[in-house]
Amino acid sequence: MNQQQERDPLQVIERWRTNPPTILEVTEGEFISLLREIEQQRSTNQDLSTLDSAEAVVLTRMAALRMTKKGGTTLAEEWLDRAEQLDPTYMPAAEYRLQLSFSSLREHVLANAFPVIRETDNVVTRRRTVEVLTALAASEMAELGKWRAIAAQALQLATKLQDSQLESTALAVEQLYAQREGLLVELTERVQAYANSLSGVFFSTEMLSQLQDTIRKLAQQHDQKALLLPLNESGAKVEVEMRELSALEQLEGLIGLEDIKHRVRQLAQFLQYRRLREEKGWHMQDELPLHLVLMGNPGTGKTTLARLIARLYHELGLLERGQMIEVDRSHLIGAYVGQTEQRVMEAVKQADGGVLFIDEAYSLKRPDSSGSDYGQVAVDTLVAAMTSGEYAGRFVVILAGYPEEMRHFLLANPGLYSRFPETGHFLLPNYTAEELLLIADHVAHRNDFSLTEPAKFALRQRIEKAQVDDTFGNARTVTNIVLDAIFAKGRATAGKELQWEDYTVLLPEDVVEEEIVTAEKSATERLERLVGLTQVKAELQKIAAFVAVQQERGALGMPMSPVELHAVFTGNPGTGKTTVAALYAEILKEIGYLKRGHLVQVSRADLVAGYVGQTATYTRRKVREALGGVLFIDEAYSLLGNGERDFGQEAIHTLVEEMTRHEENLVVVLAGYPFEMNQLLASNPGLLSRFKKYVHFADYKSDELVLILEQAAIEAGYQIDSRVILKIKEKLQAATVSQPLEGNGRFSRNLLQEAMQHQAVRLMTIPKQDWSQTLLTTLEWSDFAPLLDWIREEEGTEN
Repeated sequence: MNQQQERDPLQVIERWRTNPPTILEVTEGEFISLLREIEQQRSTNQDLSTLDSAEAVVLTRMAALRMTKKGGTTLAEEWLDRAEQLDPTYMPAAEYRLQLSFSSLREHVLANAFPVIRETDNVVTRRRTVEVLTALAASEMAELGKWRAIAAQALQLATKLQDSQLESTALAVEQLYAQREGLLVELTERVQAYANSLSGVFFSTEMLSQLQDTIRKLAQQHDQKALLLPLNESGAKVEVEMRELSALEQLEGLIGLEDIKHRVRQLAQFLQYRRLREEKGWHMQDELPLHLVLMGNPGTGKTTLARLIARLYHELGLLERGQMIEVDRSHLIGAYVGQTEQRVMEAVKQADGGVLFIDEAYSLKRPDSSGSDYGQVAVDTLVAAMTSGEYAGRFVVILAGYPEEMRHFLLANPGLYSRFPETGHFLLPNYTAEELLLIADHVAHRNDFSLTEPAKFALRQRIEKAQVDDTFGNARTVTNIVLDAIFAKGRATAGKELQWEDYTVLLPEDVVEEEIVTAEKSATERLERLVGLTQVKAELQKIAAFVAVQQERGALGMPMSPVELHAVFTGNPGTGKTTVAALYAEILKEIGYLKRGHLVQVSRADLVAGYVGQTATYTRRKVREALGGVLFIDEAYSLLGNGERDFGQEAIHTLVEEMTRHEENLVVVLAGYPFEMNQLLASNPGLLSRFKKYVHFADYKSDELVLILEQAAIEAGYQIDSRVILKIKEKLQAATVSQPLEGNGRFSRNLLQEAMQHQAVRLMTIPKQDWSQTLLTTLEWSDFAPLLDWIREEEGTEN
């Protein structure tokens, strides 16, 4: 609603007095937002009459919208009553209230099928009929007061509107209900009099005639009311809207899919042209294939489109029935010889005259299937049924699945591929964020909810966060998000006094995904807490700051510089490369660059396979797993490999392709020794051009190793006396005079583990009853001495 974006909502509402919006222009959520703004202004605005008038307009428009929905009468009446109280001069409220009154009266069915007493009936039958008539009269009399009140209200409203035609109708209806009440009283009296006459030997023929006359007048009132309150224009419009749309009309109503709609329109036009030719006497000997392939990611509308195409073929006379039978591998593949052919033919028989829709069709024939897998048998049986036999030409096959897998599947089955030419291949694209918001609006609307503008903004953020890889469910995911939001709203109402918006409006807090809140510090803070790594910290802080600034420039419409985040981490083992890579991923998520911020750690074994083709699959699989986060390749130089039959280069080429394809959705970090890493980058120009950040992890100094040891001890629930720490520091400084200790941070953690085990051995020499918390948590010099003495002796031997 563009008007609502104006500063003063009262101006928008005032214009609605003369130019009201249609029921499609403004949602119920937007109306309620306006009501909330009016309520806020009541505390500061002294002109309450203006606010009352504005609220009456909004409530009337809300009622008009609610009247179009199933079961909306109750709320519409409540809102219109409130509107009339706030501003009795606002005539549209009275008009809609009169519509509701007439609608209720129109739906009230007057009894017109009373049992008849015949002169030929015996006394028992006559008495039973009298009992039925008495019960019918009493039942209708009990309800008649309510309907007379509605009729009186309709007359009052019509008089208020000063519409002579409406007033005449309302008066006639009110008089009809008054007459009916008199007739029902008369019926009760005459039935009772006739019943009394049955107790004697003779009964009165005159009484029976009078009773029949009353019954006839009551029955005639049913038709009289139908003439007074016929189906009006609004009812006729509803009837038109309820008409089932054609397949093409339904397709046009789908959100997005513009290219698909264009192609289907062309297909429909050609099929109509072909039918017209045949009606004129020109016939085609060669049948054009109607079989189709629908390719797309989850939730892109493949099944919906297939159903519409099945209906379209039926509406154009190409299929006898147009039903769609959905199957997958589990429905077609048998467990023993002969069962697969039987299952496929059963599915074909069910699809006779319609469409056989095979979802994830590529699963029929798996590349790694063994001889006991009957997938190829299913394919061969299907091709045979499509081309010959009893059902050939009487059903259509639509295959569906992921694009890449479907192409490989068809190419691997020439017989199948020839039946599905390229003209019948439809690629359904992923929905854009705008289209997904429209779908969310539609899902909310059909469940009688509406999304506020802030809720749509929150939903967009959640959608963009979920749009990481090909597993994103598009419309299916958005549908689930909206349904989850509705569930969250209902769950949050426990013990709460409900307002209007609690029943029908989805707010940002309903849409936002629940996150587990922890007391853990941010990734930036945890990076700062790491021992040493001064240059590494400075480099990552610089990268994070640059990304944050470029994002803000982009948000303000300013030029943005390219952001290069792929990095090379060099350094010896134990210098913290993996730990920092995980924090790097989290930092990039915290500043809004990455959507997931997770770390996927791989090595050569995860990427390189034993034969051609499989390596690319392995590499792509790991890349997909890392989308939205960081792919960390440890000892990346090992991808170079040795010999002609090594497929490491294939992994490198695939990695470069995937980095180009996914751009900002993937960050790659290569790790290893400096010299070997330079060799790896030099081996592939594409790899070299994509890694601009080089971060070197220096070996830890002895003081830093001691700090790592202290931190690890505290995290493990142990403590080390300061005098012991001093002795450890002296030993390590002496040991590192000639060369650094191997292992870096791992050395400190291994040293702690060894000391903990020595402590355990020492404690076993002390009776358990003497153990205390201090004793169990304190590491003494004797727990460290054996390992450090060994280091000193080895250093001395080397010297």
